[in-house]
Amino acid sequence: MQISFILLAIVIVLLGLSVFTVKQGTIAVITMFGKYKRSLPPGLRFKVPLIEQVTKRISIQNQSIEMEFQAVTIDQANVYFKSMLLYSVMDAEEETIKKVAFKFISNKDLMQALIRTIEGSIRSYVASQKQSEILGLRHELVENVKKSDRSYA
Repeated sequence: MQISFILLAIVIVLLGLSVFTVKQGTIAVITMFGKYKRSLPPGLRFKVPLIEQVTKRISIQNQSIEMEFQAVTIDQANVYFKSMLLYSVMDAEEETIKKVAFKFISNKDLMQALIRTIEGSIRSYVASQKQSEILGLRHELVENVKKSDRSYA
């Protein structure tokens, strides 16, 4: 009787360790002994307890960050930028999820690389332009945004 109780307790614990929930808007990355095994969509999911691990949870929803920085034009004028970057994982395909999960150690490292790439590209472009040209581009951008806002109204 006592042995059956212990076996029942072990089965319940193992079942509890194998069931988990993947939140809506995320994909769970399952690894076995440190190597990618599969990715799981949102919902109630099962894994092999003690062998498979949920290594990462990748958000597939739109995310945004605000960026503020300055750049110097060819005629040595400072231009200040304030922008919002909207980004998301392209799709939930296995290859895409592998790249997102294992290219960077953490989400912080991804953000740092993304921000540095964007700032570097904008700074190098601004460095090849005159202040008046950059201000003209700004005027065009503002006018285009105003036109698109009117089309939504």
